[in-house]
Amino acid sequence: MSLVNSTATPPGDNGIDGEAPYRPALLPDRLSEPADPYASSAEHLSDELSRIDRLIRAQTRRWKLTIGTSKSPELWGMVHVTDAEVDSYLNSEFVRPGMLPPDLETALVDDWRTAASMKLRIRDRIQLTGTAASLRLENLSSLFALSYLERDVILLCLLPELDARYRRLFGYLQDDVSRPCATVELLLQILHPLIREPQFGRQLFSAESALIKYHLIVFGSDEPLPMRSVRIDERIADYLMDSDVIDRHLEQIVSVSTTAMTWDQLVVNHSRVAYLQNLVDWWQRYRDRVKGTTLFLHGNYGSGRLAAAQAMCTAIGSPLLIADLSAVARTHSFESLVDITYREAALRGAALYWSNCETLLESNQPHHLWDYVIGKAGAAGLTFLGSSTAWEPSGHFRGKMYQRLDFPTPGYELRRRLWQAELPRENQLSDQNVDRDFLAEQLGNGFQLTAGQIRDALEAARKISFERDPEAGLVSVADLYEACRRQSSRRLITFARRIEPRTDLTFDDLVMPRPNRLQLMELRSRIRHRSRVYNGLGFEQRVAMGKGMIALFTGSSGTGKTMAAELLAREQGVDLYKVDLSAVVSKYVGETEKNLSRVFAEAEDANAIIFFDEADALFGKRGEVKEAQDRWANMEVNYLLQRVEEYAGVVILASNLRQNIDDAFLRRIHVVVEFPFPDTDARFRILSGLFPAGLKRPGDDELMVLTEQFKLAGGSLKNVVLDAAFRALSDGNGGPPAVTARHLATAIAREYQKLGRPITRSEFGEEFFQFIEEEIL
Repeated sequence: MSLVNSTATPPGDNGIDGEAPYRPALLPDRLSEPADPYASSAEHLSDELSRIDRLIRAQTRRWKLTIGTSKSPELWGMVHVTDAEVDSYLNSEFVRPGMLPPDLETALVDDWRTAASMKLRIRDRIQLTGTAASLRLENLSSLFALSYLERDVILLCLLPELDARYRRLFGYLQDDVSRPCATVELLLQILHPLIREPQFGRQLFSAESALIKYHLIVFGSDEPLPMRSVRIDERIADYLMDSDVIDRHLEQIVSVSTTAMTWDQLVVNHSRVAYLQNLVDWWQRYRDRVKGTTLFLHGNYGSGRLAAAQAMCTAIGSPLLIADLSAVARTHSFESLVDITYREAALRGAALYWSNCETLLESNQPHHLWDYVIGKAGAAGLTFLGSSTAWEPSGHFRGKMYQRLDFPTPGYELRRRLWQAELPRENQLSDQNVDRDFLAEQLGNGFQLTAGQIRDALEAARKISFERDPEAGLVSVADLYEACRRQSSRRLITFARRIEPRTDLTFDDLVMPRPNRLQLMELRSRIRHRSRVYNGLGFEQRVAMGKGMIALFTGSSGTGKTMAAELLAREQGVDLYKVDLSAVVSKYVGETEKNLSRVFAEAEDANAIIFFDEADALFGKRGEVKEAQDRWANMEVNYLLQRVEEYAGVVILASNLRQNIDDAFLRRIHVVVEFPFPDTDARFRILSGLFPAGLKRPGDDELMVLTEQFKLAGGSLKNVVLDAAFRALSDGNGGPPAVTARHLATAIAREYQKLGRPITRSEFGEEFFQFIEEEIL
């Protein structure tokens, strides 16, 4: 009669809380000695391995009583079937696969009974231990819902990892000394007294079993299942041996957070902190009832996403693992690495923070990769998904806890407080008598940086100061502004070019009539204080759209529009990008809108002022729809009107003709600055101011004559002075150059030729015209 327990505990039961999974006939009436609680996980593991050793001893006797009886010593380890083995088979009765003949079972029953008795004693000691000691094998079984058979497979695979005797013994039991690891077939033979039905054994190694799903064991080859060698995963063996060394496959991907972040250290608005605290309270009350909780943390770099996760884990008392999803995406074993990352978090009892999730949310990435990550995220524990790209679950996480938390760029007031807290002390600044509070206001207003970017900017400023003066180690205000610009995006280079600031020019060099200058100064003040008005005075909650600043510069070419934009950007310490309309405008439907959307998004990220020269080409009036092309042109203008109103930065539009700008767009403009054509007095001031100090030039009387006689804008006068300087240098014969009226008159004639204006004797006068005839006519 078979000794296999026909009513054995099914594979889903771990056999600890109920009866041990052995036939009652194998169990003693009572334990001979009272049990004591376990003092350590190692003590418990030793008992379990000792029990497994009894099963291996039974299998060794089985081998000796069957194949061993017909195997001569010289044939050990060779694939050879003897006649004696065949005769033994022919003389025996049929036994159902997975079963043993009764006489063989009787020969092995003593070892099985000993193992069963040990099992009961281990169970009692576990119950006495309770929470007094953390038993890692029990933790592993609980984490991955292991059945008693799956636990014993792990223990069988652990033995040859710990003791060379078992590697040799497994080779002996398989009649092959080259196999130090047990095959599936050998494992099932050793576990024979525990297996209710043969199919239960094969299910242990199916894709759905916990052993395979959680990568607890590793197959050695692609042979038929019974012949596959099995070994324990290296990280699982380390865990059972009380080691917390991170899985070697994750060394470049996963790190353990060591930051104990408190709520007071979290740099986000107060309402977000209060919500996170409520979320922590909810988690601590209901964590045992929910299968898993996923929090999608959306925000730019440095916006406090990781800090929020660290603060939550500090409050919960949970470790935190940080995993780089972009690094996983670059590998060829994506699914496997995701699995063992979640497994690592489970082994440590840690929450998991996936960083750089935007990598998989890009349109060119296969969707199944992201689906795999979030499919695992809702399974158990606390998972954070950190991304700079917004995402909605759209059918995922139904019936599971999921929350999206947005971390916007800090408002002006919070940025100002951050700068005040982080700026170097007065004795660490090279500029004397710097007002730190005013500097914090300027930096907070000029750059919409996150907390992390502010700290990075300060570190970059220290490096810049070291490059300038390694000895002093003092940071200048210019270093801080340069570091802030470096923190901003440079991707605008695709559709725009950065205009380098002319550091020697000021607003005093900009020649304008007083009323027009007042218009420009109003714009200057609004740009300087816009963050304080919206964020500091509370208009942010009252104004849904149009929080940026849109200015229109009108006037003919060369009247100073670009120069004024440069001065405004330089004063704020930000970059000025001039949009390349030839790169933005596309003949393909929808491409222009796409390019403009990218310009606005990247300019906002760059904390830059964007400058549209000849803006009427893009922002012109919508016309009557007479054909399909007109409809698409009007749609482009409609899109621009909407996108400009949503933009939160500073946009400057320059147009030669104000009347060409669409009326609907004019209503969205905050400030209009007119740059009129300069009159005689203005032209004189421009012309005289263009000559560098030390360069000889005509007297003021001669310059006044030229400016009265020739009506040229400031841009053309600049070209005239440069051309005259080249002519003076050529005529100087190696001596110091001296610009004369003749040089200027000839240069003006060249400028007339460029502009397509006629050069007449009546306009130039007899003397100047004679110079021109000699030089260029």
